[in-house]
Amino acid sequence: MRKQLSAVSYQLSAEKLFVRVVLFLGLALLLSSSASAAAVDETVASLQKQFASIKDLKGKFIQKSYIKDLEDTQEFSGSFFIKKPSRMMWEYAAPRDEKVVINNLETWIYKKSQNQVVKTKFTKETYSQVPIALLGSLENIGDDFDISMPEKNALQLAPKRKIGFIKTIVLELASGDMPVKMFTIFDTYGNIIMIELKNVQTNPGLDDSIFTLKVPPGAEVYDMSK
Repeated sequence: MRKQLSAVSYQLSAEKLFVRVVLFLGLALLLSSSASAAAVDETVASLQKQFASIKDLKGKFIQKSYIKDLEDTQEFSGSFFIKKPSRMMWEYAAPRDEKVVINNLETWIYKKSQNQVVKTKFTKETYSQVPIALLGSLENIGDDFDISMPEKNALQLAPKRKIGFIKTIVLELASGDMPVKMFTIFDTYGNIIMIELKNVQTNPGLDDSIFTLKVPPGAEVYDMSK
């Protein structure tokens, strides 16, 4: 029993530490002195140019989500595939076991444990529910966001127009073919989603078949797109 209580206490402490660290970093970014407008423009132009040269990409991700109402932190991992202009697929590993496919405006979500498929329409309003989809539009971030640069390797994005429940996005930049290594979304309800990208390959030449969901035999299909 003591070991179980210790494990629970450790988990709660780890969750609180994660939230405190993320909130501290967000506050530090907000309070730190911003770079000059010229430096921001240069960094954004470089980022957009790099993303414009990327036709498709794939990699792994680690997602940590803090749900404020539940005071709970959840961690997931998985793989993602993106092919411009509008194809994406990512798959969560166990225990979540969920697959999401976006092909143009159609979104298919396959919940393996329930053998259910939900079909919806994809819009920017759903970015807060499917945050990794942001990677498909970073070459035009200046159109959608007001951008500041609170420190050298970070960009802070504030939506110019309502995008779901997103309040602020912080991009952590990196050198190399993939210019973003982590991004954190803060929403209007106090929830936080942090996604770290791993083993990213740019322009691997992805086949279109990756972005077609084959409905498993016997699966219930709910069409919410109408």
